[in-house]
Amino acid sequence: MTQKDAQAITVRGAWHGEANDPKRRFEGTIIASEYAGIRKGTRARITFGHSNARSQSAAEHGTYTLVAGSRSLPLMSFTCRTIGTTGSHVTDQSQEDDWLAVPLTG
Repeated sequence: MTQKDAQAITVRGAWHGEANDPKRRFEGTIIASEYAGIRKGTRARITFGHSNARSQSAAEHGTYTLVAGSRSLPLMSFTCRTIGTTGSHVTDQSQEDDWLAVPLTG
């Protein structure tokens, strides 16, 4: 399945914490959802987790997870709709923006 074919969720919010902080998180509100069970207006949190493998780079190892209500979804991608990058490239982390979350489906 490609990102184009996936069911997307748009979240409006901002990152909290420094880029290298393991407790760094994105918090916001679902503003649009094509994913069953995830509704507009639901509060959401996205975290980034990495493996304990030799490389800790987000580009090499790690996953984003969206938590909304009682649902927890691993993500295929999580990118800023405005600038088209992941959270590691955002210069003003506290600025709210729209982010596109694409859940992994299996």
